[in-house]
Amino acid sequence: MRLPLRALVWVLLPLLGGATLLAQDTVSKGGQHGWPFGVSRGEGPMASLDKRDLYNLGVLGAKAWDANRPEPEPRRTGGQRRFRAAPRPEKDVGPERLLIRALYPDGPAMRAGLKLGDVLVGLGRRRFKGGCFAPLSKALLRAESRKGKQKIDLMVERGKELLTLTAEIPFVDKSYSKPEQGKARERILKDALKWLAQQQAENGGFRPTLGGNNGAVVMTSLAGLAWLSGGSSLDRGPQAKNLQAALDFVTSALGAKSPLDGRRPGGANWDQSTWAYAHAGIFLGELQHVSPREETKQELGRIAKELAARQEVSGGYAHGPGGPNALGYLELNIMAGFVLSSIGLAKQAGCEVEMDCVDKLLKYCEKSSAGGGVGYSTKNGQQGRGNIGRSAGAWLGAVACGKGRNRFVRAMGSYVKSHVADALGGHATLMQHILLAGLAAKASGKSSSKRFWKAMLPSFILARAPDGSLHPRPWHESLNMQSNTDVSLGPIWTTACWAIVLGAGEGIEDAGGLPAWCRSH
Repeated sequence: MRLPLRALVWVLLPLLGGATLLAQDTVSKGGQHGWPFGVSRGEGPMASLDKRDLYNLGVLGAKAWDANRPEPEPRRTGGQRRFRAAPRPEKDVGPERLLIRALYPDGPAMRAGLKLGDVLVGLGRRRFKGGCFAPLSKALLRAESRKGKQKIDLMVERGKELLTLTAEIPFVDKSYSKPEQGKARERILKDALKWLAQQQAENGGFRPTLGGNNGAVVMTSLAGLAWLSGGSSLDRGPQAKNLQAALDFVTSALGAKSPLDGRRPGGANWDQSTWAYAHAGIFLGELQHVSPREETKQELGRIAKELAARQEVSGGYAHGPGGPNALGYLELNIMAGFVLSSIGLAKQAGCEVEMDCVDKLLKYCEKSSAGGGVGYSTKNGQQGRGNIGRSAGAWLGAVACGKGRNRFVRAMGSYVKSHVADALGGHATLMQHILLAGLAAKASGKSSSKRFWKAMLPSFILARAPDGSLHPRPWHESLNMQSNTDVSLGPIWTTACWAIVLGAGEGIEDAGGLPAWCRSH
């Protein structure tokens, strides 16, 4: 929900014990270079709490904070935090001065001589007047796609000195002038899928960041969907073994109790297991589409039945069963899209599903909406406030369920087409809105895809890192709250989501593409 200008808001953060459970990942070994989140204090959950919300500078191999903005407190482990809300800026242009806080080891920026604490203020002789996103992303595109443009002069403030450092970006080929298309898209996708495979744990899952076991199931399901989008299956492709390991992990871990599930002393409900069930159903449903197995179909049917049983009286869905959560609310409307998608993919796989549950959920979404945009909730002041993430997810799920001709579903489709470029108008996690908007853009046609990429291309270019991973970025909500969910979730999350967007609809060499979830309509 968009907050009023200069409103004073209290935000409840997890207590230290809960925060430790939510941040079990180890920080990548960046040593004195602070990669990837500006942390140089070693490994473990306490270091993870220090992760900074930084602007990634693409394949330059550096991350930075806005030097004209006060930095947040280095560690926030619990209690209440007060912040002053600000309106969404009219344009997404980026900072004019970039305070370097992390360097990719031996990347182009480090080889150029850039150091932690330097301030990047421009390229060549031009300062970042009006923002850094456009000039930096254009320079990186030129370097990778045009011979003779590999050297980028960085205008750097180091103390009282103004320096020029020259970074050299490797030339790839001319297709990189449009990295969201053609050969460049395929190569970037392949690199991302390979990086995800390298991060997979021995048990087939991924180390949890948010949500303990539930978070691990979500991460593994998204990585699995990314590999499927690139054309791998259980029988073929470079990630066939990774998919089998992911399938084994998800089916064994789904339903296992997390330390955060259920109620804590004092009555707070922290069960968030519906996230795991919904994402697992989408992964298994897409997997069943290309690698049909009877045991997978049976598990899909079980998931669909469990999700139907978790529906609230209102028709909506919560983080998990057990009543209102620790913050006092019940329904979470972004969940509708994932539940509908999971049930829809089970239906496509031939499972028996409860369509009454689907109809009831769509009626609840319609009650929360205005003009086809799924609202935050049905409550006064929240009803009718649609955004692209909630609407795109619900539309994709409804179409997957075979409800594409439903009057409200058609209204959602129209809303999606007109708002597909507005991922920055979302809430809580920017990457989730990019994921759902990107999928819906591909499903709703070339015009929608073109508008989505026109809006998101600079963010995509700057999300890339030299090793093939893709990284989160600050945005107006994370800057206001001094906390970024995408940073807490980490680069597995952002890499998998961007990879799914890249692979949806087209895949690699006519394989993949998520045909069950991302259905043309």
